[in-house]
Amino acid sequence: MPIPATYDNRPDVGQPSDTTHTPVPWPRTFLSWTGSNGDTIALTGDLTGRNSPAGIAITKGPAGLGMPTFDLKSDQLPNMDGGLFRSTRATTRDITIPLILRGVDRTSLLQVHNRLMRALNPNTGPGWITATEGDGIARHLECYYVSGAEGSEAQENAGFTWMKMALVLRAMDPYWYSAAERQYDWHLDTGTALPLLSNSTYPGFFPMRISSAGFSPGGLVDAVNDSSVEAWPVWTAYGPFTSLALENVTTGQRFRMRDNVTVPAGKALVIDARPGIKTVELDGVNAWPQMNADSALWPLRPGTNQLRVAATGVGPTTLIRLHHVPRYLSYVGG
Repeated sequence: MPIPATYDNRPDVGQPSDTTHTPVPWPRTFLSWTGSNGDTIALTGDLTGRNSPAGIAITKGPAGLGMPTFDLKSDQLPNMDGGLFRSTRATTRDITIPLILRGVDRTSLLQVHNRLMRALNPNTGPGWITATEGDGIARHLECYYVSGAEGSEAQENAGFTWMKMALVLRAMDPYWYSAAERQYDWHLDTGTALPLLSNSTYPGFFPMRISSAGFSPGGLVDAVNDSSVEAWPVWTAYGPFTSLALENVTTGQRFRMRDNVTVPAGKALVIDARPGIKTVELDGVNAWPQMNADSALWPLRPGTNQLRVAATGVGPTTLIRLHHVPRYLSYVGG
């Protein structure tokens, strides 16, 4: 049954209305695919032939770029209506991207087709979809090619200088990742200058260092996760120091090394809390047995997290570094 509605009769939802809003000019979203071979191909390219002999563009109907699908776990209640919620998790994500390939001649069409096939080949590893919104903010999603490029010579799907296909890509991790890492530094000398640009390369993104803080065992620092999805940090602790403790005061979770564990100058302890990795290494050697029994590799919850870093025996070269990459529900954020 249709719901009757008119454009001039809006229900009062208790929110203030803004009649002075001025529409913001917004460029179109740019989408690209970076294959495991390192080749980056524009999927929202030019089909006119003015800039290149062949191009690729997305046609109507892409799907799967928004929220991931969630698997809800529940128990049915005996002798009662409904069920009891237990847990939820995001499942793998399938994305469908309908494309048209067009060249000024058959040769240019085959060249761009073969280039795309080589970049999609899942036997060489995953690739990355990168979506750049009109505000210039880019997010990427790691995917494997599943199907869609088998080819069809039906009249509506292919011609001598053009062809259509609907790519199906699968993301094992369903969350979109920011193209800029967030980094916080704790060091003994608050006047020590740190370079603005980081040297992270995955896969050539992450150019920005967000902030730094003075190293003090009793101090608190606010680390912001500007997403509605938890983020998992990577810690790199450069010696000298003893009895390192990393605490998320907001969530009450804490990571501690044993009191007798000392990291000398010139050595580094790396604590990687990311799902599927979960490692603690001292100068490249497994240091998991050196963790305190009550330790947790904790995440940053959405919003502001108050963090406390504590250690003894620190020196001028001591540096405790946290970096994380925010992840989002959709290519536009969330």
